[in-house]
Amino acid sequence: MNYFFQVFSKTLGFLLAIIFLLVLMSLFLFFFEGNKHKYFSYLEGNKNSSEIIAILNLNGPIISEPPNFNNYNIFQNLEVIYPSLIKEYLNELEQNNTKGIIISINSPGGSVSATQKIYNLVKEFKEKNNIPIYFHTKDILTSGSYWVALSGDKIFADYGSIIGSIGVRGPNWLYYNSPTFLSEGLFGRSVESRNGLKLFSNTAGMHKDIFNPFRKPTQKEINKLQIMVNDIYSDFVNLVSTNRRIERNIVIDDIGAMIFNSKRAKINYLIDDEKNIDEIIELVSKKLKLENRKILINNYEDKYNLFNLNYINFFNNKIANKDLKIIINEKFCNNYYNEFSSIAQNYISINC
Repeated sequence: MNYFFQVFSKTLGFLLAIIFLLVLMSLFLFFFEGNKHKYFSYLEGNKNSSEIIAILNLNGPIISEPPNFNNYNIFQNLEVIYPSLIKEYLNELEQNNTKGIIISINSPGGSVSATQKIYNLVKEFKEKNNIPIYFHTKDILTSGSYWVALSGDKIFADYGSIIGSIGVRGPNWLYYNSPTFLSEGLFGRSVESRNGLKLFSNTAGMHKDIFNPFRKPTQKEINKLQIMVNDIYSDFVNLVSTNRRIERNIVIDDIGAMIFNSKRAKINYLIDDEKNIDEIIELVSKKLKLENRKILINNYEDKYNLFNLNYINFFNNKIANKDLKIIINEKFCNNYYNEFSSIAQNYISINC
């Protein structure tokens, strides 16, 4: 009897060890697969095919980092584009051995540094993996987003899209001429009073109090700031001239920082053609000679675009607490304009 129990115990222990090992392996595979397919999911085509074309949808302003609104979960649904997210997208596509990528971007642009980082990420990924990357827009591709699109092989747009704005905007230096009272409110800044207003500040170093609204900028300061803006603009023009094969003087003198519809953008060689996303999928498939393709798309939920004209109405209707309106203004908008210069459209950013 003792011999039976010994054999039984050993057999049971062996079986339990195998089961435990299988559970560990299952958990490992579960987490590995979950991480591997964190952002992208199947859209159409042969599910078992390794001939993968990925569609990467990007929407919203381009910023350095996403806004942190702590416990205000409603703000997690804001659409923004930032370098660390793009890097994660590209890493997953590399793991999937993706054959071609279509980046469908709708953005008015954003900060210069974030734009350049994303441009470099896409450019380096394309060269490292030697795959075609086509950019597409269905609404707006201006300023910083157009800068990013120059990292791809071709640029396409839906009919009626807005493209262009090859320019750089430096910060505004608002000067109050003989102010009497400064008021900061939810709807902006006002200056009025019967009594005088004095400002005391301690600074060391020439121009340390730059953008002080209570003194006029000197011509020397204006010139120096203009040089900084001109440097970035020159880089932008060079990228357009090189990647789109347009003479530099044409970019500066004829195209300028104007915006164009898709038809005029094509005439000015800013895009390759007017095509929708389905037509571009066929183009990539034909180029790569894929007969058994699988289409992946990044998983995204409906989010609120800060540059949508309904932005103010959304917050007025959905958020009764005025403190939250102040929070989003301070946490996002102020951070967005914190950089020295930006490549974003003025007419798009009115809601900040």
